[in-house]
Amino acid sequence: MNTVQVVLALTTHFGWDLNQLNVKNVFLHRDLKEEVYMEILLGFEVQNKRNKVCLLKKALYGLKQSLRTWFERFTKVMISLGYRQS
Repeated sequence: MNTVQVVLALTTHFGWDLNQLNVKNVFLHRDLKEEVYMEILLGFEVQNKRNKVCLLKKALYGLKQSLRTWFERFTKVMISLGYRQS
């Protein structure tokens, strides 16, 4: 039995309410709090514009700031719903 199956079994057994959310694209919707630059990917270069970089406007997968910005927002929402951070 995996973790999800155990949680579902316990939820059913004890008659608990169960809520879920999908965080598949969660990192792609958060604004960054600081300026982050990245090199232009191979194949996306503009002709005669070598050594240029991109200023990111939104978080990306794998960016350290992505998880932090999402978690800060998640924490704020959960606290507003009456949950308490341990």
